[in-house]
Amino acid sequence: MIKLTLQQLKAHVAEWLLLRVKYPCEYRLSRRTLPELSHQKKIILTLLPGHDNLGDHAIAYASYQFLKEHFPTYQIIEVDMKEMYRLARPLKRARHKEDLVCIIGGGNMGDLYRYEEWTRQFIMKTFQSYPVIQLPATAHFTKTKRGKREERRAIQTYAKHPRLLLMARDQTTYEWMKRHFPHKEVWKQPDMVLTLDETSKDQTREGVLLCLREDKEAYLTPVERQQLQQQLEDAYDNVGLVTTTIGKRVDRSTRLEELSSLWNQLRQVQVVVTDRLHGMIFCAITQTPCVVLRSFDHKVMEGYEWVSHLPFLTLVKEPDEENVKKAIAHHMKSSSQKGEEAG
Repeated sequence: MIKLTLQQLKAHVAEWLLLRVKYPCEYRLSRRTLPELSHQKKIILTLLPGHDNLGDHAIAYASYQFLKEHFPTYQIIEVDMKEMYRLARPLKRARHKEDLVCIIGGGNMGDLYRYEEWTRQFIMKTFQSYPVIQLPATAHFTKTKRGKREERRAIQTYAKHPRLLLMARDQTTYEWMKRHFPHKEVWKQPDMVLTLDETSKDQTREGVLLCLREDKEAYLTPVERQQLQQQLEDAYDNVGLVTTTIGKRVDRSTRLEELSSLWNQLRQVQVVVTDRLHGMIFCAITQTPCVVLRSFDHKVMEGYEWVSHLPFLTLVKEPDEENVKKAIAHHMKSSSQKGEEAG
């Protein structure tokens, strides 16, 4: 039996009060109206993040750009997780008969991120009469008692929606969706960020950049992570650190500025070493050589399948010092050869 610390227990209670009391009350008590939207067909793009993970903000940005390009006659209404509870009823009152609801994808389908998962289920329950599209997602429910309970609740909620299109961004999630929702449309599609092209003109690249997880999804232990960093710093002159969780809140007004800053950092290095899915994907869309390390679940390993054809990305399944250095050396050699050819 897993015992929670007092701090963890307080966090669980606070989360429960928000999701089961405060936010539902905001939904029921909402009196706002949006008459200006009632005569225009809309795509309600929701579950937008309000935290500091640039991977999730890149998904939101890419989803918005994709919908704007491919559905030019629709107005795209972006709604983050907190806004969803306040705006759900006003949006329903302003409904156009062709309105759609799109839920952004990512890795938060499961019991590790209950805030996002419960809000997803709230959206599906609230917009029962709308076509709802779950954009490419990864599902991961742990084998714990809580994880199994949350999985049952999610399956029941998804199954009850009459017009739900599910998209999986990896094979494991695709099989999970097909198994539990045999009568629903299920597609396998890449992460939405791969629809972006953030390449730029050739510029000088120098050094190695580490982008490693330090959270519950990390495969490397803190000691292993520190050892790898030290080994690379001993082997190379210029080793930098970067993270996709930047330590400050980001919203849709600031996301592009923050994303552009990170992408520009990637364009300036010879090789990136990362165990983050979006670390790998950001390298793919900026054409930055990258050594990809596995994460604790199938997310990175299977996500690599979408980009495995790119010669400047290498997956290292066993991230020990020798394998990582060998992969880095390969990309540095390739980068040097390209520079000589260009010169």
